[in-house]
Amino acid sequence: MFCQKKIKFKKILSKDLKKIFIWRNDSFIRSMMLNQKKISYKDHLSWYKNLQTNKTQKSYIIYYKETQIGVASIKEIDFINKTCTWGYYIANNAHRYLALLVEYEFIDLIFKKINVRKIWGETLSTNKKILKIHKFLGFIIEGTYKKHIRVNNKYEDVILTSIFKKDWNMSKKKLLLSLK
Repeated sequence: MFCQKKIKFKKILSKDLKKIFIWRNDSFIRSMMLNQKKISYKDHLSWYKNLQTNKTQKSYIIYYKETQIGVASIKEIDFINKTCTWGYYIANNAHRYLALLVEYEFIDLIFKKINVRKIWGETLSTNKKILKIHKFLGFIIEGTYKKHIRVNNKYEDVILTSIFKKDWNMSKKKLLLSLK
């Protein structure tokens, strides 16, 4: 893959919670989220506790080399229909240039380790850079929730995207061939 040795996803440990809490409540990170409210520390701890036992979700600290740079999550894992939703954020502005590599590696991890046939997601229409990365990596737009989320006293569209495992494998081959 592009950057296999440099991008890693590691289990979130209790020692990571304070850092993740600060990251998740950062105004820039919140501005890209569907849920833009500040998270209380009590809710943050409940999320972590639930993460320990809930089989339908997984979250990871993203590492670049040895530096923690963000969080990646898989949610709503449906073992019957073999689908899940997902998301990630890169907390430090100095590492946001890695978004394409992080996304590539995380999609690959999901398809390899979670055994789903489809990944789907919801992205604010104003998050143009991420939507461009999704498209580049082979995601298709399945639809739009018009004026669905209230952001700064204005209703924004939410774009529904997805990629099937078979399409990911083809996209991945094309990407790797283009690098040769």
